[in-house]
Amino acid sequence: MERLSKPIDADIPLLEKSADQLGYVVPDLEQAIKSWIDQGIGPWLTVGPVVVTDNKYLERPSRPLIMFGFCQVGGVQLELIQPLDNEPSSWRAFLAAGRSGLQHCGFCVEPHDYQRSVAQTKACGATIQQMMSFSGARFTYFSLPARAGPLMERIRLGEVAPEKANAVRNSIAGGCEIVELIEFQPRIREMFAKVTQAAATWDGKARPVRHLIGPVAKAAIGSHLLRTMRFR
Repeated sequence: MERLSKPIDADIPLLEKSADQLGYVVPDLEQAIKSWIDQGIGPWLTVGPVVVTDNKYLERPSRPLIMFGFCQVGGVQLELIQPLDNEPSSWRAFLAAGRSGLQHCGFCVEPHDYQRSVAQTKACGATIQQMMSFSGARFTYFSLPARAGPLMERIRLGEVAPEKANAVRNSIAGGCEIVELIEFQPRIREMFAKVTQAAATWDGKARPVRHLIGPVAKAAIGSHLLRTMRFR
């Protein structure tokens, strides 16, 4: 199945491969998920609320409270992120700048190659914006150098309905300005597989929103936070 086309900047080795994930930062996760479902894209698997205890934004520790939603469209995973507090983070800064929507493109890297990929990307002029770890994996957000330009010229989603492909294409019209390196540890690999399986077996109606990790089953998106889960 086809995925994102090869990015146009080959000076950064990381960008020579297709993106595995498109990350959107939103002020209201419930509303964002509803908007995607209205376009026939689902089901969405939610994670959180989560306190990221092992996090550094602009080299300073912080503990942001966030919630995620994940969905698979063809060969690309969509990730929605809502910051739930004012702790410093890449996501909070994005919203504070008056922005919402596509923020970053994520690339999965095998654990044995993660440190080398971080070093290569830094050597090419990208700047580390945020580093964190949870679920046994490490994640690094890079701000791209000005010369990198847009990350993609077009998107190829493979065998998905045209309306779904168009919805995703329209959502990335502005391109990514941030790249995320995802250490593809077993728990992250398992999560990706569950999201992919849910999309492959969805009938377009049943359980459009599901809890992958927390909160307790009776808590709906937007409800009182019955508990938060702490990952590091």
